[in-house]
Amino acid sequence: MAAKPTLRSPARYHALRALHRIETRAAYADYVLQAIRREADLSPRDQDLLTTLVDGVTIWRKTLDWVLAHDVRGGLARLDPWVRNALRLGLYQLMFLDRIPRWAAVHETVEVTRVVAGEGAAALVNAVLRRISARLERGQEPAPFPSLKEDPVAHLAVRYSHPEWLVRRWVARYGVEGARALCAFNNRPRPLSLRVNRLRATPEAVQQALEEQGRRARPSPYHPYVILVEGGMDLAAWPLYQEGKVIAQDEAAALVPYLMDLRPGLRVLDLCAAPGGKTTEIAELMGDRGWLIAADRHFGRLRRLREHALRMGFTCIRPVQADGRRPFLPPWADRILIDAPCTGTGVLARRSDARWHRQEADLEGLTALQRALLEAAARMLRPGGRLIYSTCSLEPEENEEQIYAFLRNHPEFRLVPARGKVPTPFVDAEGFYRVLPHVHAMDGAFGAILEKAPEALADPPPDFE
Repeated sequence: MAAKPTLRSPARYHALRALHRIETRAAYADYVLQAIRREADLSPRDQDLLTTLVDGVTIWRKTLDWVLAHDVRGGLARLDPWVRNALRLGLYQLMFLDRIPRWAAVHETVEVTRVVAGEGAAALVNAVLRRISARLERGQEPAPFPSLKEDPVAHLAVRYSHPEWLVRRWVARYGVEGARALCAFNNRPRPLSLRVNRLRATPEAVQQALEEQGRRARPSPYHPYVILVEGGMDLAAWPLYQEGKVIAQDEAAALVPYLMDLRPGLRVLDLCAAPGGKTTEIAELMGDRGWLIAADRHFGRLRRLREHALRMGFTCIRPVQADGRRPFLPPWADRILIDAPCTGTGVLARRSDARWHRQEADLEGLTALQRALLEAAARMLRPGGRLIYSTCSLEPEENEEQIYAFLRNHPEFRLVPARGKVPTPFVDAEGFYRVLPHVHAMDGAFGAILEKAPEALADPPPDFE
């Protein structure tokens, strides 16, 4: 690729670089954006456009590819990745960014393509984008979508840019309209969600500081220490973040520690703790008094947890590198949290590329991992203690089916209803904590409270007859 050029639209140039890296290196969008922001000297306005373009193209990739396939002879697969992503970049602006004139979207994309891929590629991008732009100018659809009546799964998958396997599951569970609402929610921008460290600040003070910066901020209607902020911000550079007064955490995730009935002096094990959002809230709810072992198998992720704990001033947190599938403590803990690795199908609105990183086949391995974590935790929980299992998944295999299977194999445990611990709208008929994005306008979440009998039930005596 040519040396960094001088362009009228550096945001588009760096967006194309990011999209190329995401596709060719299977890189995560967030990490790529962070790296490019560090190396590129962009104005705040161009940084916002860069993020909008990269996240938007990533989210709408299936829809964009469907439309482009009708205008690219031989299909998109035959194209160089630079050209393929330039077409996506230009079409996203045409279809979804009303504030950018169509001529500017085409012209600037063609100019960037010329720099990275040459005149021939620029001519192809120009021809394809101009044909589609002309149809849009006439009020026509950019391309015919699959019929909703004949194939609702294919229609929703293309129209709302989701994997078909996921849409198929959601249509079966929530119906066509429920699946449509869920997919639509996942494509809308979400506010930045900040949890206030109650041991260092008040929500009122944090909201006032945000408003003094000209940012639109409002308190969460459900969590007393969460502030919702419209638009993006460089959180790491904000003094209140550096002083340990806030941490980024969604409302639904921040409600999970309330299931634990925490108080000072408890012995708590957070079994999948990194990067530390729930761990630090547990420490807050304990008043930073007691024992809180924060275990994770990944050293790099534990390092981030340590940074959060130090920044926020917690002394009760003890990070431990350990594989949660294997018990490493005696029956010691009063409370254990398993924030289990999962498909993450409830948080697709916050992670632009997450929908493309999972396959339905992943469920088998993840549910096996979740079972192993539950089995290990059961052995480290003292009699009378409570085990809280949570995910950010909407899939029953990872949620209620996992819990019912555990209870069948462990008669010494009982399910404790979540009523009274989290807001009533989030407690379902079975007593689980459950947040549905398309119903509650929040990230999806699931939680179950399992209590171990004060004395573990003894095995039945052997039958000698």
